[in-house]
Amino acid sequence: MEKQIIEYPCQWSYRIIGRDEDLMRCAVAECMKEVKYQLKTSNSSRSGKYVSLNLETVVLNEDVRNRIYVDLKNMTCVKMVL
Repeated sequence: MEKQIIEYPCQWSYRIIGRDEDLMRCAVAECMKEVKYQLKTSNSSRSGKYVSLNLETVVLNEDVRNRIYVDLKNMTCVKMVL
C-alpha cells in the first residue's frame, strides 16, 4: 500500500472521544493554544456514556498534525482520537 501524499498546509479533522464533553473542550483549548480551530459536538453513544467531538484546523506540516494528535491522546479525559 502506498503512503498517501498530503499537501500542506491543509484542513485536518480529528474525532475526539471521551466521557465528559466539558473536560474534552478544555483539553482541546489547552492543546490548541493560539491555533485557530473549530470544535463541534458530533455524536454520543446510545447509553450516553461517551461523546465525540469533531476538531477541525489547518495544519502546516506533518509534525504539527502528529503533535496535535499525540497531545490530544495524552489528555486523561480523552479515551480515543481518530
